[in-house]
Amino acid sequence: MPKLFLFGIGGTGSRVLRSLTMLMAAGVPIKNCDRIVPILIDPDSQNADMLRAVELLKTYKRLHKKLGRDAGFFGKEVSTLADMEARGEGKIKDTFIFDFGGINQSFRDFIHFPDLEPDTQSLMQLLYTDDNLNSPLTVGFKGSPNVGSVVLNQLKASPEIRFFADNFQTGDRIFIISSIFGGTGAAGFPLLLKNLRDPDSGLQNAGAIAQALVGAITVLPYFALQTDDGSRIDSNTFLTKTKAALSYYRTNLNDLNALYYLADVSDKPYENREGGAAQKNDAHLVELLSALSVVDFMEYDAAELTGGSTRYHEYGLRDDRPEIFLDHLYADTKDKIARPLTQFMMLAKYYREHLEDDKGKNYYKGLKLDHAMRNDSFYRDLGTFLDGYYTWLSELAGNRRGFEPFNLDTDDFNTLINGKTIATGLFKKGLTPGYFQIELNRAEQKMQDEPDPNRKFIKLFHEVTGKAYEEKVPTI
Repeated sequence: MPKLFLFGIGGTGSRVLRSLTMLMAAGVPIKNCDRIVPILIDPDSQNADMLRAVELLKTYKRLHKKLGRDAGFFGKEVSTLADMEARGEGKIKDTFIFDFGGINQSFRDFIHFPDLEPDTQSLMQLLYTDDNLNSPLTVGFKGSPNVGSVVLNQLKASPEIRFFADNFQTGDRIFIISSIFGGTGAAGFPLLLKNLRDPDSGLQNAGAIAQALVGAITVLPYFALQTDDGSRIDSNTFLTKTKAALSYYRTNLNDLNALYYLADVSDKPYENREGGAAQKNDAHLVELLSALSVVDFMEYDAAELTGGSTRYHEYGLRDDRPEIFLDHLYADTKDKIARPLTQFMMLAKYYREHLEDDKGKNYYKGLKLDHAMRNDSFYRDLGTFLDGYYTWLSELAGNRRGFEPFNLDTDDFNTLINGKTIATGLFKKGLTPGYFQIELNRAEQKMQDEPDPNRKFIKLFHEVTGKAYEEKVPTI
């Protein structure tokens, strides 16, 4: 069964994976693979963006395990490296995070500076500033890819990469997510690609990996940081770093099957937080669109990606606006996400605001939800995930450029989709809680052959929200 190994490097990698997880939960299809294996690479083990993405992936994984592939929502299998049938002798932790072993030292100590020959010390002092040499690696590379390129050279020898290689099979694909204007992503992407494309790397299945279909997205600047004289990160240097990296990529990254570029101007500077628990940025439209590059890459058949040259992709919005609704996206994007996100939004809204009112309804009694909602961990996980969906959408809407597909504050399903009010009148009730109650009762009676109550619950809501979308929602 083909797999997609998804490397998310640095903070941007984690934030894009968060958006991709939301898309998968909503049912956006990811073709040409049966399983996705995310691997987050960030030496900053306390990075809040990374930890939030990991918790979301873990919750998604538990929900999928109880639902399987064909329940409508949460349909794509997600696993850690350790979940795979072990091939070879390597043992790794059951986590989505690449283990750097707790780098608790400065760059100077990492390279054993005092033990270097005097001439080598002089060369290092020429190549690296005192700030570079004394910078603690516990919070990453602080926008310094020259530091990151040295530290990340250990990737190839790591247990995770060896385990990945041991379990790689012909037909598996690889996708790399990184930014180009920071430290970890800008350094890690070229190094990782170089090692993957080396047939003499010494890794198991090196030949198959070197010939695999590899896609990547490199995210150009899309946010700025507030000025902080006490921080080593200055967003005024982002464009300069980007130009230098693009020049390098142009001449040195020739082994990709597809490369995606995304950027945006920033109207809302983030707080300047160098890393750790403080680095928790709001979701951004660029991260959602970056997640869609993974979806797009997987839609290509192998023959379309093996023409001998890299496919280059950029992205454009239909309307250049500070607030983007679904209708402001081009048709190709709307066709991918409008229906799944809307159905998932209907599920989230009904679950959070109306499910408790249905205790006497036939479908509720048939699923024994009164007991299950209190005692089944599935519903605790589902509630947590749906709360996270609201948070993600709220962050997207509050950022600039904002993505506001839904009115999160409305009590009325008919005004839920921004820019697409559902018509009501004397003979048109539109979309109401009563509509869902009736349709859920009908669907539950027809679905008696589904023995698993968790799957049945999700399949019911996927079927009913799909019918609501088709019957009630104006064309988006």
